[in-house]
Amino acid sequence: MAVTDLSAIGCASDDPADEGELTGAWAGNDDGIYYIRQVGDCVWWFGTEVKDFQRGETDQRGFANVASGRIVGTQVDLEWVDLPLGDLVNGGGLTFIYDRERGELTLAEQRGGGIPFGGTVLTRIDPSASPVASPTAPASP
Repeated sequence: MAVTDLSAIGCASDDPADEGELTGAWAGNDDGIYYIRQVGDCVWWFGTEVKDFQRGETDQRGFANVASGRIVGTQVDLEWVDLPLGDLVNGGGLTFIYDRERGELTLAEQRGGGIPFGGTVLTRIDPSASPVASPTAPASP
C-alpha cells in the first residue's frame, strides 16, 4: 500500500508564484469541478459539485473535498478528505495518471475510505486558461 508524502504544504513557500502544468480548473466525470494548483512537484485541489452554496451552512447537497500530494512523472499521489460544506464524509488515498496529450487525469488506484471516490476521470476545462509549465519549472511569462 502506497503512502503519500504529506509534506506538500512546504512547497508553497519554495516559490509561491510557481504554477505547474496541472494548475487550472478540471471537470470530473462525477459532475464535480476540481480547482488544482501545482507548485513544483506538489499538488493541491478543491473539488465540489455543490451549486449555489449557502455561505456558512454545512451538509449541503453534493460533495466538497480537498486533496494534497505530489506528482512524480505522470503519477499524482494524493490524500483527500470531504469537507462539511457537502453532505458526504469520506477520505483516503488516490493515485491518478496524467495524460498531457488528452488533458486528462485518470484514477489508477484508491486507498482506504469506505465509499469509492466518484471522479475517475478529470478533464482540463480550458487549456488556454491554465498556465502551461513543466511539473518542476515555473510558468513562462
